[in-house]
Amino acid sequence: MGMALREDQILRYSRQILLREVGGRGQEALLAGRVRVDGIGAAGLTAAAYLAGGGTPVAGAGSLTLGPWAPGFLMSASDVGLPVTEALAREVPALNPDAEPVGQGGGLVAELPAAWSGDAPWVALGGDGVRAAVVFRSAEGCLWCFGETVRQLGSPPDGALGVAVGTLGALVFQRLRLGLGPSFGGRWLAAPGLVEDMAPPRCSRCASREDPAAP
Repeated sequence: MGMALREDQILRYSRQILLREVGGRGQEALLAGRVRVDGIGAAGLTAAAYLAGGGTPVAGAGSLTLGPWAPGFLMSASDVGLPVTEALAREVPALNPDAEPVGQGGGLVAELPAAWSGDAPWVALGGDGVRAAVVFRSAEGCLWCFGETVRQLGSPPDGALGVAVGTLGALVFQRLRLGLGPSFGGRWLAAPGLVEDMAPPRCSRCASREDPAAP
């Protein structure tokens, strides 16, 4: 059973609540969820900021520290040198008190390369040296297909394309949290606003499900 939205929350998330795919029940689900973010670049920190702004509690993951590229609309120059977990623990509640993490579990959004564990949804932020990429799986998504896809990708870009792929990754995570879309897949981002479907490798079991005529 979902938590009832307070009046201030209805005002804060009014634009999301007005979306047919979200509504009041969906916003309650975003507030009740949790996500760990493992990333110190433009992609990971942008994803953290958008998820927190949308009401999802955000906690840091990993052991890396923030470098000189981290300052943006979530981190400031004073955060450089801090572990990402400590920096997010301080900056996320300042951005949105509703996004302060409580308890354990939750999904994972991570910049590649990354170690994948814990509850899904999982959203990987990566790239191939030219394009940025988002790869995702829900709890029902195939572990082999996800692992094989992210194995072929490198780190996500910085700059405007990194911000764009972080924004897309946050949106994908929200949709998975709301039970929308496929259980596994990927998207290429050739430029900000230019999204293309990815054709990830498929294991024989998943391929046969998609094509009943396959051997």
